[in-house]
Amino acid sequence: MKRLKRLESIVRAELTENEAARKSDTALLMGCFERMGIDTSRSFAELAADGSLRQMESITRARRKVQADSPELKDGTVTELRAAREEEFREYAKAK
Repeated sequence: MKRLKRLESIVRAELTENEAARKSDTALLMGCFERMGIDTSRSFAELAADGSLRQMESITRARRKVQADSPELKDGTVTELRAAREEEFREYAKAK
């Protein structure tokens, strides 16, 4: 629980201070990794091999939680696009 709370605070700080992180998961992940002290100049293969990237899914889940609690940290354009696609999917799911 303590680890997840710490991760949530890192994600909140990144979303607050880096507007690009609101629009891009890549920007969010890179910013969070840097805040966590992970050397992002290393190759993806090296980072994956040594386990540095294990928290990618947790970071994106924390982003969803933080943005649900603090809608002002969402990107308006992305929010509108996701809402439109959600409606498309609902129609698709209802179709026979």
